[in-house]
Amino acid sequence: MPVISWKNHNPWKRFTAVNLDIASIQYVSVDTVSKDSVIWKDVPFAPRIYPVSLLSNGDSLFLSEFNIPENQIVRKIKFKLGKNSTVVLSDNSVKPLLISDKSDSTLIVHVRNNVPKGTYSIMLDFDIAHSIMLRKDGNFYLKPVMRCFVRETTASIGGFVLPAKLATKVFVVIGTDTIATVSDVKKFNRFKLDGFTAGTYTVQFMPLDSANVTFTRNVEIKKYKDVFLGRVKVID
Repeated sequence: MPVISWKNHNPWKRFTAVNLDIASIQYVSVDTVSKDSVIWKDVPFAPRIYPVSLLSNGDSLFLSEFNIPENQIVRKIKFKLGKNSTVVLSDNSVKPLLISDKSDSTLIVHVRNNVPKGTYSIMLDFDIAHSIMLRKDGNFYLKPVMRCFVRETTASIGGFVLPAKLATKVFVVIGTDTIATVSDVKKFNRFKLDGFTAGTYTVQFMPLDSANVTFTRNVEIKKYKDVFLGRVKVID
């Protein structure tokens, strides 16, 4: 039984708020015996506008829970977007968030992790910093950059940044992808990055008002084991 939740990483805080109008959700499952794909099916879901910019550092928003046959696993999730998505700028002005003319109003993410039997949580990490573009016509356009992972088969890296009032970008570069967040000064300057498989990663820390990495930490992830770094001093 999959549980779908939405997460977010917004490393540069370009907007006061980002609100996505989600009209419907569908999924494709694969039969683990025959390897055949099952056609798109609807997920129980209440359409509404979701404040995705509020989700970071381990926070998530429940979207749906549904049952599939025991021999099937979810492999694709499709979101149908409505026409009322918005961005709120630093001056509190609200602007429409339009769909790019090179895409339609749907976005599809792939579930690439292995999934356990029984109940499992599918997490969707929406990269605000790379998904919203201001074009020459003065409008904001959505070109979604997302990653998807299964919570039960991945691990997180978390901790607290010192000094406690220094908002800091925390990120890991994996190939061409960047997993990032900004420490939350309202919650003891905590940070949390999710969705890591087993391996060794380089975690970098860059104060929000700086262009330079001030501290680097190598982290080893063991199978499904979260890593807590404690208090990380990023400047002297």
